Amino acid sequence: MAITTVKISGKTFRLAFTLDAMSEMTDIIEGFSLDHLTELARSPRHLVTMLYIMAKQGELLEGRRLKEDRDWFGCHIKPNAASALKIQTAVFEALTDGLRMESEDEDPDEEKDVVLEEIKKNGPTGE
Repeated sequence: MAITTVKISGKTFRLAFTLDAMSEMTDIIEGFSLDHLTELARSPRHLVTMLYIMAKQGELLEGRRLKEDRDWFGCHIKPNAASALKIQTAVFEALTDGLRMESEDEDPDEEKDVVLEEIKKNGPTGE
């Protein structure tokens, strides 16, 4: 997995989009879906939440616990376009790396479950 880092207030954080990160985002961010990642990351509130969750996962992958909480991230990111762009770029890179990891694990010669692929594409029925 590629390593995405971001520096905030003199501290460097590794970001990781893992299954646990996606699960936590689904629980916390109303309307979270992989199809709407771009829109969600443009919202300052959701951007900070996504950053915090992925920083937490990045630290766990390094064998550490994140000491800062979500409020710390919100308080230490300046509300200007340059800061937002820096954070958005890091978040998008981590999301892309996490999603790429999933596709790299697939065996191209492996038989595909057509029904499962259709469910993944269309989402569960009854939505």
